[in-house]
Amino acid sequence: MIEENEILGALKELYRREKTQKALAELAGITQSTINAYFSGKAKIENMPVGVFLKLFRNMKINYFGTTSGNSEADLRRAMYLKIYDALPPEEQMQCLAMVIANFPEKIREETKK
Repeated sequence: MIEENEILGALKELYRREKTQKALAELAGITQSTINAYFSGKAKIENMPVGVFLKLFRNMKINYFGTTSGNSEADLRRAMYLKIYDALPPEEQMQCLAMVIANFPEKIREETKK
């Protein structure tokens, strides 16, 4: 579940990118004072209208149920991989992970930095 402070952190990052509260407000279609109220805590992030949130974070993707990517082919492959992995005994699961790490070390490093 997303915490309010995570959204506030994302809003602060967006502010850093947009440079001013006025630019952020224009992006969201609200007043600069409303943006300021979110930053100061006078307005709660949890009460931000969904429309404002969507305007601010236009590139956001929501995984409503936590199990799909929105790409049916990729989701089918993921389900197949997990079914195979889950069917392995624990020692073979470790071997499987070791093979993935050995074959994709850069990708593993990228993912562990996130």
